Amino acid sequence: MRATVNRCLLCIALGLLLLCGTVTVMGAETGWQRTFGEVAALSARPPDRVIRYGAEATQFVELWLPDAVKSAAPVVVLIHGGCWLADYDIAHIRPLAAALADAGFAVWAPEYRRVGDAGGGWPGTFQDIATGIDALATVDEPRLDRERVVFAGHSAGGHLALWAAARERIPTDSVLYTETPLKPAGALGLAAITDLAAYARGDNSCERVTPSLMGGAPDVQAERYAQASPAALGLATEVVLLQGGADRIVDPAQAEALADARVVRLPEAGHFDLIHPRSPAFDRILALLEAMLTDAP
Repeated sequence: MRATVNRCLLCIALGLLLLCGTVTVMGAETGWQRTFGEVAALSARPPDRVIRYGAEATQFVELWLPDAVKSAAPVVVLIHGGCWLADYDIAHIRPLAAALADAGFAVWAPEYRRVGDAGGGWPGTFQDIATGIDALATVDEPRLDRERVVFAGHSAGGHLALWAAARERIPTDSVLYTETPLKPAGALGLAAITDLAAYARGDNSCERVTPSLMGGAPDVQAERYAQASPAALGLATEVVLLQGGADRIVDPAQAEALADARVVRLPEAGHFDLIHPRSPAFDRILALLEAMLTDAP
């Protein structure tokens, strides 16, 4: 009897530690500071489907489904980053997408026009994200539970995921306005850029791209920044920001710019740990997604 109780207490303790991010599941590796090269070198199974939402080469969605799906799976809309630049495409997020599918989620990953692509930047990048996400509502795929959807994204993709989750706050006369946007149960920003105006004033290689995305600096395009920055739009759903304390691309202060968002910090994590499925951060991502989807309808 005492042994049974002890085993139960141990299971409870391990569950709590997992939620706190201090224990990793089988298959995860110890160690932080993964590089982009390490992420890009990972192999991943191809998506189960590719769905086009426009005529341009980059207007498509890649869909991963869990193996042996017996019922509709909860959906993670996963948006890749890369400083909004055409140089960085969806390929580097595929290992994370496949790992999430292996963990039981359906993953809806839109590709989109970026800075350097014809039509990329303002407003095309935002319009592609909106159209690519909203295609989830109409695609013929019974294995998707569209009542349980979380938007997630990394870095510049985190900015776009948080923006998409707040689209209902965009003024109706805006070129970015969508009449009936798909509404998520929550949004998860992974090293997300939340305050575009503040980011545009920085001087690292990614920060310097922001005016190119927006068609000008914040003092020149103030109205655009107000419609495109999550910090300006505010929250329309539950938002969790997972931020590494050793991030050199997105300053950890960005996680404080979005009022009322829940901030979860990983002090030792760098920028790319948050999309490497064999870093210790992956366990925390799974726990956060499960928590957000548990409260969904």
